Amino acid sequence: MENFINSIIKNLENNGFPQKKVSLPTEKMYEVADNKGFSFNAVLERMKEEHGIHSEIGADKTIFFKLQDQANPFAGMDQAQMMKQAQEMMAKMSPEELKRMQDMLMNMSPEEKENLMQKGKEMGLL
Repeated sequence: MENFINSIIKNLENNGFPQKKVSLPTEKMYEVADNKGFSFNAVLERMKEEHGIHSEIGADKTIFFKLQDQANPFAGMDQAQMMKQAQEMMAKMSPEELKRMQDMLMNMSPEEKENLMQKGKEMGLL
């Protein structure tokens, strides 16, 4: 079963996982698992327990994702991954959201700015 799980993980990674949620066709996944003599539900459970990969089974697609630390969406990423994730997050922001963020930064006290810089250093961003 581990080889099958590893092939699923490789497929997911080739499609942007774990930074992105990735979906695979549900019916096809059940068929392939069955042809290999596995229960697809058991495969999903093992992926969750051993690899921290969660899934949501839908009629057409099964969505695979990793739960992110809500306090730190960059947890577990190296510096290059963090920068890429931050750029992607900023690229998805509307001009109004970017302006609000810029205004928030400009209105911070020197102590708040220093605290923010310290947190960035601790995360390896600076």
